[in-house]
Amino acid sequence: MVLVVVVVAVVAFGRTVFRDRESRSANDAFGPTVAPVETTPDPYNSLGDDSVVEPSAAPSLSKGAADANTVAARFANAWLRKTGLTGEQWRAGLKADASTELMAELAETDPDDVPASTITGPVALENFGADTRARFPADGGTIVLGLQVINGRWQITSLDWEAA
Repeated sequence: MVLVVVVVAVVAFGRTVFRDRESRSANDAFGPTVAPVETTPDPYNSLGDDSVVEPSAAPSLSKGAADANTVAARFANAWLRKTGLTGEQWRAGLKADASTELMAELAETDPDDVPASTITGPVALENFGADTRARFPADGGTIVLGLQVINGRWQITSLDWEAA
């Protein structure tokens, strides 16, 4: 009798296992199916991403403040290599139009190491709203100045030299 019970139990178990395999889909071999998670749609999704940086609004200048072109030209001309100036004299000529951070970077600069002595063409301004870049062709390369409005006036915030 025990043998009959064991045989019936094995057959019943085998049918259950084989019946479950037949009712499964091919994808079940990879594990159970997970239902998608319901999410709230992103309200900004329809705006897209065109990867274009929009310029910010025009900066607010104090009354009587010089425009970016004037400040850049004044700074570039003061930055040029001139003989007979001490480092302190040279930096004093830059200070009125430079940010505090830029002046700190120029603290140890020797004016005799400036690679240009003459501006050779007109300035090219690239306006990005509150950030502007001025490019001056000079003998031996290009002076590149970054400008930002700080405390209501344009100031030079970065200085780069692109050798020709």
